[in-house]
Amino acid sequence: MNPFPCSASVLFQVLFASLVLSRIPGVAFGQDELPIWIKPPALQTNDRIAIVAPSGPVDEKLLRDYAEALRLQGFQVELPNDISRKNGYLAGTDEQRAEEMNRMIRDTRIQAIFPARGRYGLTRILDRIDYAFLASHPKVIIGYSDITALHLAVAKKCRLVTFHSPVPLSNLYREQEPDYRFAAQSFQRAILNKSYFEKHRGYIIETPPSMTPKTLVGGKAKGRLLGGNLTLVSSTMGTPYEIETDQAILFFEDVNEAPYRIDRMLSQLRLAGKLERVAGIVVGDLQVKTDEERAEIRKILFEYFAHLQKPVITDYPCGHIALNATLPHGALVELNAELGTLTLLENPVRIP
Repeated sequence: MNPFPCSASVLFQVLFASLVLSRIPGVAFGQDELPIWIKPPALQTNDRIAIVAPSGPVDEKLLRDYAEALRLQGFQVELPNDISRKNGYLAGTDEQRAEEMNRMIRDTRIQAIFPARGRYGLTRILDRIDYAFLASHPKVIIGYSDITALHLAVAKKCRLVTFHSPVPLSNLYREQEPDYRFAAQSFQRAILNKSYFEKHRGYIIETPPSMTPKTLVGGKAKGRLLGGNLTLVSSTMGTPYEIETDQAILFFEDVNEAPYRIDRMLSQLRLAGKLERVAGIVVGDLQVKTDEERAEIRKILFEYFAHLQKPVITDYPCGHIALNATLPHGALVELNAELGTLTLLENPVRIP
């Protein structure tokens, strides 16, 4: 299989990015220094998908069942023999997890990398990942929760569009169940070649009727869609991988965080000047347990966002829920807060 299935112009772009990255290892780049965002090739039948464990320990049986389901769909699957390794709350030592990620990044036979799950640990290996090779050999990278750290790092170092999405051990292995069908369809819509048509660019990211986004601040805005799990966005602040929000559509979600912790993390972003620079904001699911907490968090969101006079929606279907929409991280979108919609203004993948 040709490891460079792209046009000459796109090949020049990725090689340029690789050259810059390889000459200045470990240095973060600004928007003006790496203006070109790279898109991975869309997945096709017979492409090879690597399943990895860069964060928490995994259930090997469920993963092997999911790998077999992928094979039945026509994909080849790379599943490491030691995928069930364990080191406390981590899926192996930092060395093991980083080596596995880099092995899959450097394998030109592989078109996609599927982290098995999130949880904890990816921030420990961000400085060991081969971003230069990834920039020159783009792949589909998926995940949410702890995988947010990888999305942010790849965005900063490679300007590669990735996918904030379900992972095998959350929604994907249950994709035949009615409650998880929406997540599976949203996932497939984003990454599969058969979802795209010649000369057609972008699409409205669908939301289920049972979870309608709500308007907090009205208006429209365009920008690159960046963010993920709020705890990880906060945890990477002050590092070479921190989020760049200039004219971005910032999105975030979280799970089991008390209102005061949501407040503290938003305060950190505000004090760092990240909120004032956004074009718009999308608040995903925050796993609120009580009506009292829900009201308190909505008050917090209003206090941080209303004065910005930029479009903001809440209750968007993404996060630690069954209805987890796939959001192309780094892609150009339009946010319409009046309608509660996100519209992709470009295809997030390259079509052969």
